Amino acid sequence: FFRDEVLWALPQTDKQVEALQDLLNTTEVILWQPIVVENIQKAREVHFYVGASSINGIKAQLRQLTIQHKVLIGDVQGLIEKQTINDTVNPRRSSSYYENYHSMKEIYHWMEEIVKVHSDLLQKIYIGSSYEKRPLYVLKLSKGQEKSKSAIWIDCGIHAREWISPAFCLWFIGYATHMRERDQIMTTLLEHFDFYVMPVMNVDGYEYTWSHTSVR
Repeated sequence: FFRDEVLWALPQTDKQVEALQDLLNTTEVILWQPIVVENIQKAREVHFYVGASSINGIKAQLRQLTIQHKVLIGDVQGLIEKQTINDTVNPRRSSSYYENYHSMKEIYHWMEEIVKVHSDLLQKIYIGSSYEKRPLYVLKLSKGQEKSKSAIWIDCGIHAREWISPAFCLWFIGYATHMRERDQIMTTLLEHFDFYVMPVMNVDGYEYTWSHTSVR
């Protein structure tokens, strides 16, 4: 995984589009942009993740097909390490905590701690378990007024490899708890709505992407 790369390619003709589609369909790569090979078009950028063992072969084929290409991300491992920094360096109560991705285990710990710290605003609700028996939780964000309010549902982490989604849910809860009296918009929202936030819906898939680096 250390030398895996993300490549950029730009097919200029219909023939190059077809050749690139065939190449990506018959090799072990992960297409980033567009989502599926059928959407590859001429004069449109294509981004794809390539494992270290396939890099030289795929670059050679791109040269043979005269398809313009370059390395978009040369140190994938280094980039991931920056985004999964040790949480002892960035404690959960610091703002920088929400600038990084976190494992499922860490998210469970975060939920437990933030609910304790902001018990007047947050409630952790157990709604069941996953196929692999991991607990599923929803965080209720509410000012706890007696009057009934409309509810807003936010779920994150439906697709396992979209780490930015759970990161947003964590950030939203963190922002709401710290800025509830300082941000007028957030104050108004909490006056009129209860929020139900599920940080990770696909807990099994999310955990799998952390324990199996080849599928990231």
